[in-house]
Amino acid sequence: MKLLVSLLFRALAWVPDTAAIALSERVASLLIWLKADIARVSEINLAHCLPELDDAERNLLLHRSLTHSCLLVFEFAYLQHHGINKLLEKIVAVEGATLLQKAWQQGDGVVLFMPHFGCWEFLSVYLGDQYEISALYDPPNMSALEDSMTKTRERQGATMHPTTGAGLRGLMRGLKSGDVVVVLPDQVPQEKNSVVAPFFGQPARTMLLGKRLMQVGRPRVVMAAAWRELTGAGIRYRLRFEQPPNALFSDDGSEHAAALNAGIETIVRRDIAQYQWAYKRFRRVEADAPDLYRRQ
Repeated sequence: MKLLVSLLFRALAWVPDTAAIALSERVASLLIWLKADIARVSEINLAHCLPELDDAERNLLLHRSLTHSCLLVFEFAYLQHHGINKLLEKIVAVEGATLLQKAWQQGDGVVLFMPHFGCWEFLSVYLGDQYEISALYDPPNMSALEDSMTKTRERQGATMHPTTGAGLRGLMRGLKSGDVVVVLPDQVPQEKNSVVAPFFGQPARTMLLGKRLMQVGRPRVVMAAAWRELTGAGIRYRLRFEQPPNALFSDDGSEHAAALNAGIETIVRRDIAQYQWAYKRFRRVEADAPDLYRRQ
């Protein structure tokens, strides 16, 4: 299985990004027609968070969202097999680079909140070229995919830690040594060490991992995003580093989580289609809450 996964990504890496865009648009249409789970969940989330849209607007947004989701597969192949310099050439703008640089130069580490928006994996290419990075990863069910995923991210310069007690301790060591510690803040955590906070006006279980890391020494805190520009010449990327909302530094967990989700929402609204709407973001809200994703 590991060999098959490796061969698949090697083959996809040969697909020009102009062709990847066209293929992703067609696959998105097919996923909608087949009522695939990725399309079903995306449609549920869009209706849940953007009730003001009419059917035509939501359907167009759904197709664009799935197109961006399909592009992630090609991009992961590019990140594995294309040269780092070639990848860096795809970045057409970096906003707030000085903010991150100054934060890192303080020497106390940086907690970098990076939501599942655009091609978040691409940020690691830029970061790994200039900084020491540490990050957690949630091991996938397929072990062959785990190996491919960790090797790709480590190739970009990141030190990866699994989402275990030992992995978290390793992440904290990296932070204490001055690393840029990447946190994907919109993953759905277990009830322990999390709170429910609004996201797009809807209750969502929200992690407190970032708050915990912010208490390890005196790290600086930055939010980051990478989004695509789809052009006739292929895919280009814009990166942005920015200050988080002030309430993120609150001692109160609920205030911290609400500010975190507000910061993520601000990023998402730059291009709503580029958010990972296929993720079941509104799971585990409360024990007695209805399951938004249950098939009727």
